[in-house]
Amino acid sequence: MKIEFEKATIDDIDELINVRNKSFYEDYVKYGECPGYNLTKENMKNVFLSRIIYNIISDNKIVGNIGVRDNNDNTYFLGCLCVIPDYENKGIGQEALRFIESEFPKATVWTLETPADKERNHYFYKKFGYNIVKEYMEGSVKLVLFEKKINPVK
Repeated sequence: MKIEFEKATIDDIDELINVRNKSFYEDYVKYGECPGYNLTKENMKNVFLSRIIYNIISDNKIVGNIGVRDNNDNTYFLGCLCVIPDYENKGIGQEALRFIESEFPKATVWTLETPADKERNHYFYKKFGYNIVKEYMEGSVKLVLFEKKINPVK
């Protein structure tokens, strides 16, 4: 399966909302809330203003989404990494993480959030060198903050 990554554009908003809804539906049902689920077009436009957005493409269609916030100090927040359920467990998430890290070679720290009880996510991120550094509540959901410190390419 060939996976490609491309910067998203405003023209991709409808498809990205659809991809996020498919990807985060289970979280929404489980927790009763999910910041990536059911975004309006206006919300998604705001995401474009605050993040660098990439499409994950397979079979000539968008099957996932990556959102990165540049903190302007060589640290980055991975605000979204999602793949629609039909494309999960095919190595796409692994390729996405490798892609993102290669796109920002001067990064010294990566952070991301995920629900505290999503062990599958924890396993995935720990496999890539991320460690839990904090737990906290966001609304009614307990989250963990993962961090990965890396030596940047000079």
